[in-house]
Amino acid sequence: MALDDLFLQIGELGRYQWYLVILASLGTTICPVSFFSQYFYTLHTPHWCAADDALNSTECALYGLDDAQCAEAQKNVTIPWTEEKGYAECEMYNTTGAESYSSYTNLSVIECQNGWVFDERETGRTLTTQYEMVCDRENLIHLSQSLYSVGCLLGNAVYGTLSDRYGRLTSWAICMFQSLVFALAILFTKTFWLYNVFRVLIGMANYALWIVSFVYLTEVVGHNKRMFVGLLVEFFWAGGYLLVTALSWVIRDWFYIQIIVVVYHVVVFPIVLLLCESPRWLLAVGKIDKAEEVVEKIAKRNGRKMPENYREDLLEEKKKIDEEAEAGHDVTPIEIFRNKTIFIWTLIMMVIWFAHGMSYWAITFISGDLGFNFYPSFFIQAAVEVPAYVFCIILLAYVGRRPPTVVFMVAAGILCLLAIPVPLGAWKAVVVFAAKFCISISFVIMFVYSAEIYPTCIRGFGVSILVNISIFGEIMAPVVMIIAKYWPPFPLVFCGLLSMLGGALASFLPETRGTMLPETMEEAASLGRDKQRIPSEDAAEVAL
Repeated sequence: MALDDLFLQIGELGRYQWYLVILASLGTTICPVSFFSQYFYTLHTPHWCAADDALNSTECALYGLDDAQCAEAQKNVTIPWTEEKGYAECEMYNTTGAESYSSYTNLSVIECQNGWVFDERETGRTLTTQYEMVCDRENLIHLSQSLYSVGCLLGNAVYGTLSDRYGRLTSWAICMFQSLVFALAILFTKTFWLYNVFRVLIGMANYALWIVSFVYLTEVVGHNKRMFVGLLVEFFWAGGYLLVTALSWVIRDWFYIQIIVVVYHVVVFPIVLLLCESPRWLLAVGKIDKAEEVVEKIAKRNGRKMPENYREDLLEEKKKIDEEAEAGHDVTPIEIFRNKTIFIWTLIMMVIWFAHGMSYWAITFISGDLGFNFYPSFFIQAAVEVPAYVFCIILLAYVGRRPPTVVFMVAAGILCLLAIPVPLGAWKAVVVFAAKFCISISFVIMFVYSAEIYPTCIRGFGVSILVNISIFGEIMAPVVMIIAKYWPPFPLVFCGLLSMLGGALASFLPETRGTMLPETMEEAASLGRDKQRIPSEDAAEVAL
């Protein structure tokens, strides 16, 4: 492509492109910050049934108890206790008709009648306590997370079209503004359902912001650096993940954390004013003069000179883009289902993407129930993604796509199953974190792998289907956690078997390392059969 040839001369990833990549990637950190904040807003808070005057002040005085001791004594005489589970959280003794503490014998057990008392010493103020999402209302926590993911699904559909029509930066700014407005609105929300309406709208904006930024980053660098910057942005995902975990660990009050999230939006929002529009998009919509200004700016900031007759190169690029678009009209998305080979590969990748969407998020949920404090547990399982992404870059450059996908999906599945009999505590955490490490590697690889399997004429549609399948897995992950209430090993069993199935199926996909991106259905269908390969440029992508 002419534009890629131009980037070779003005810099594929020069000083100015690094500036754009860092700024745009900082903007994407809004996505993990907004997403993971809800985990800390809805932490499990120790609670027990409120019992009105089960032990009155006269009796407390009789036994020489102060107010704190009286409250503790009231809890002791009204709440069932077992050595295995401690105080019951959703049951109490039926003290109706009992005239005094001395008559509290052989009492029946009933559900909470007067609400709950919450112990916020560990978790601080949470939405769990504000909306009383405990006992028979505990499933609302999982429902809320699923609704956010539904918003991601809607955002993927709406803002992809908006980005192609009005530009990457316009779409970026609208997504950021929408996220800011409804992040602020949450602070004034008084009902659970209104809170979730705002979360759905934030989910729409956040996921679209991530996708738009990803596309933008790959369009402002040269061909040989696209994979690298696409992987680099994943480190900012991990950074936002760690940031919101650290904030929640220190502050422990959902309201003040949300205020910081809003302030963070305000700080990051002006980044869009410091970026230049994608030259690739400008050419695609016929804005040749604007595209010329952008590439000249890139060359100047990189300390490079523009080649002669570069405007003719841009016009040639525009012509090729138009030819590709016209050819795309002749090949409809239905071709995915007509071509037997592509159809089978699509079915396989659907299973793999669903397995990743389900397993990644389910393992994330499980990390809070490993037998020790939630905050360090969540921080560690967020931190393991950093070395996972480093390892991923090396694997893609020097090993390939299919072998790492197979190995790490199967490994994640085996580790999930191995974690089941391990008692709660440090060793169980080690096994679960190792599973998270493996599934994080294979998940990122699939973004690159899937795009390389589909031909240009249907690549956008094909990858969009797979991303939506992944989001569907994300939507279903909280449902798996609900089932865990009735059979605790279920999430690890289900994710373990699903990941192993995905890894096994991945062995039937073609290897794409060292091959040209397919342009037609015929070229795509011949992947893995055609022995003619080109010298791989993957290693060159990680050489800065």
